[in-house]
Amino acid sequence: MRTHVECTIGDVLQQVKDSCIALHMNPQAIFADGEWHVYVPYLPEVDFQLTTPCCVTPPPTFNDETDEEIIPDFALQRGMDGSVMADMIQDVVISVLRQRPDASLEDILFALNYYDVNDAFYQFN
Repeated sequence: MRTHVECTIGDVLQQVKDSCIALHMNPQAIFADGEWHVYVPYLPEVDFQLTTPCCVTPPPTFNDETDEEIIPDFALQRGMDGSVMADMIQDVVISVLRQRPDASLEDILFALNYYDVNDAFYQFN
């Protein structure tokens, strides 16, 4: 995934979905592209929308003394200080596509919001 990019959550989900399909759902190959991180405007208790603005940056660094996340300037300059880990997004997309190979972005977004609140994967029936 390219970094230092402004986009939307929908753009990120589409790119991860496309990567999962292109890499034949091989988790090792998918997670090899893990040198990125997503920041969104911090909005507590608000679900992500496909149109939620975000930016993709390299993974954050952490303060050695306090262990606090140091948000990249690229994200801060754009008002993005809510952190979304690449691994979480990738895990959710993989989970959804294993259950529904033809899943829509709306399905994936629903599962991402479910995971964000419940710390568990949504089970489609």
